[in-house]
Amino acid sequence: MQFSVSGATLTTVKTDFLIIGQGLAGSLMAWQLLRRNQRVLVVDRDEEETSSKVAAGLVTPISGSRFKMSSDLERVLPCAQKFYWDLEEEMSARFFTHLRIARLFQDQPETVAWQKSKEKSPDHFAKHHSPLDIDLDCFRACLGGIEIKGGGWLNLPVFLEQTRQHLLERASYAIGKVDSAEIVVSGNGVHWKNVAALKGVIFCQGWRGDQNRFFDWIPMNPARGEILDITCQAAAPEQRIVNKGGWLLPRGEGKFRAGSNYDHQFESAAPTEAGLNLIIDKVKNILRPAFTVIRHRAAIRPIIRRSRIVMGTHPAHQQVAFFNGLGSKGVLNGPYYSDLLCSHLLNGAEIPLDMDIRKNF
Repeated sequence: MQFSVSGATLTTVKTDFLIIGQGLAGSLMAWQLLRRNQRVLVVDRDEEETSSKVAAGLVTPISGSRFKMSSDLERVLPCAQKFYWDLEEEMSARFFTHLRIARLFQDQPETVAWQKSKEKSPDHFAKHHSPLDIDLDCFRACLGGIEIKGGGWLNLPVFLEQTRQHLLERASYAIGKVDSAEIVVSGNGVHWKNVAALKGVIFCQGWRGDQNRFFDWIPMNPARGEILDITCQAAAPEQRIVNKGGWLLPRGEGKFRAGSNYDHQFESAAPTEAGLNLIIDKVKNILRPAFTVIRHRAAIRPIIRRSRIVMGTHPAHQQVAFFNGLGSKGVLNGPYYSDLLCSHLLNGAEIPLDMDIRKNF
């Protein structure tokens, strides 16, 4: 893609939507718009270590120490599964894996919390869990646990690269850094350098979401997250995600990804010794056998108030939209809400009150 240069005259490139950022949020928006026969141009900084590229991409229907199940799970889970499976078929690729989750109780309060949650909504929980059977010589599960159905993980680096290639084949992707000061909003859409986006721009910039003139009022509270790649041959037979304060994601042949932490007081995105030690402790709380750390990475998560997705259009500029804050449940919730945002932008569909950027902050 060719951009304008000061003093040069270049042909205007026309598209329907300009999408800033090709992480999970930007990729989902691109797919949803393309499926509606909209033209898109995605501009990305092409950084090596981003939250989307480092994240585990877990799908966890029941989560937290209080075993919460979101009220919209029956909508978002089937939507996510169908979305990723349809894309795999379309692109002849493999990036989404269905896996159950072995959820181990950490302490007695958790066992009590589980019983209360289950008794409060027995029908709601019944189809999403089953009794747990796990190797007690390998895993620290003396208090038992449950097996959660409907879980899985998205191989985000593969998904993002497949999406990038799809966009490149359609001249719909470019590497670049977008300065919001260079974006001009008019009655004819949005203009950036030699790009004319006739229907608008969508900012999907991750933790930098408040670093532009349109959305500098968004209360971003980013956090550095760190994960490890480890090996433990004794645990190789376990093919479920194992969760107990931290999590282990099986990658085959005795390899696991392990995490994670939230550090809001960070000076850089670089991995830290404190983060390393914290995650090692989490793994030791799950595994009995020895393990070896083979890789340590970190990235900055985009977190917004209450860790909720925030989306919609700018209060003063209908052509300027925002989709961000997908967080740890982004792989699960993203397909449904990116679809909803597209319907809002194209057809005026309503956005849930607690997610609508115009009605919050």
